[in-house]
Amino acid sequence: MKPETRLAVDLAIEQRAGSKRRKITGYAALFNVETDIAGAFREKIAQGAFRQAISEDDIRALINHNPERVLGRNKSGTLELSEDAKGLRFEIDPPDTEGARELVHLIDRGDVTGASFGFQARGEEWQHDSKPPLRTITDASL
Repeated sequence: MKPETRLAVDLAIEQRAGSKRRKITGYAALFNVETDIAGAFREKIAQGAFRQAISEDDIRALINHNPERVLGRNKSGTLELSEDAKGLRFEIDPPDTEGARELVHLIDRGDVTGASFGFQARGEEWQHDSKPPLRTITDASL
């Protein structure tokens, strides 16, 4: 199955009091928000769709989906993922690399305001009673 990508929003830089480290935070996916997928179908992600992925998958945050440009990884503790009522929240402790420093700067300036996430649906439900049909992702790997 080919990985899919979707655009997400709510990207920010946070710095905790007493810390020099800056974190990239945001939501990779929002739950129960319908999105038009190229006019072919509508899609939404059900709350809990990433529960298994968060607990079992080896997930990396990448710059432009490039596996050679890693920002963080859940297995190393530099990427934290959690689900809440809003969606799939992430917190990245970016490395001290040129690409990560540039990205943090662009987010600070407001030039970069969103992110996208890659997934493979492991569970989905379709409703064909309306046009275009509605796909609900119920389980997905990241």
